[in-house]
Amino acid sequence: MSEDHHSPEYYRGRFRKLIYSVGGILIVGTIATFAADLLGVFENFTHAIIFAMSVAVIKAAAVVAVFMHLWWDAKWKTIWVTLACTFVFLVGMMWLTVGSEVDSMKPGHEDSTWSHTQKSAEEE
Repeated sequence: MSEDHHSPEYYRGRFRKLIYSVGGILIVGTIATFAADLLGVFENFTHAIIFAMSVAVIKAAAVVAVFMHLWWDAKWKTIWVTLACTFVFLVGMMWLTVGSEVDSMKPGHEDSTWSHTQKSAEEE
């Protein structure tokens, strides 16, 4: 049997670098998101959300690639198709949920879903 086996020290050194790299990505991403919010870098809320979600996707991709061993998986196509379908399903369900709240009237009641004003005693 001429299989090529490496010593445990080989893997410890190799994977320790990957683990520290992922830890660095997580720390830097968290600091960047917090600093952008603290300093008020984005005046537009939409841009702030896009930045924060982009950093979150990068952080999640690093964790998934290393700690879930997808970096070494041979079936990338299956994984990415599954992730894309999951994302489309999530967006669709959020669209159905939020969209139905915005455009609907509740039976027997006024639509007060997005109204945050309080009625005075005279109005009631």
